[in-house]
Amino acid sequence: MTAEQFFERFPHSLALYTSVEKALKALGPYRMRVSKSQIAFLAYKPFAYVWVPERYQRGNTAPLVLSLPLSFRDETVLWKEVHQVRKSTYMHHKELWTAEDLDQKLMALLAHSYQEVRSGHA
Repeated sequence: MTAEQFFERFPHSLALYTSVEKALKALGPYRMRVSKSQIAFLAYKPFAYVWVPERYQRGNTAPLVLSLPLSFRDETVLWKEVHQVRKSTYMHHKELWTAEDLDQKLMALLAHSYQEVRSGHA
């Protein structure tokens, strides 16, 4: 499945995804794994995910969610949810309503997640 197929019924989500993809390309080399439920971005291991809440939730949902696995619980961004998924991994979920939601703080954490995976510390 391609990214375009993943977003086939969700054009607003696709538009936000292109903003995320642009930010990812600035980080360096990575590969993408598209499944039915999410798109994972990997630099050896996953460092970010995007998914469409409308696939699973009713009501007024954000068009896209960016999820970042970090080795610490971040308090600098207003997260929708943060879950400790392993002893040293916290999954952070950020709702993206507009491209402006990809602010400098979130971009810095995206870069941090990427660097953690690239350096083998994640």
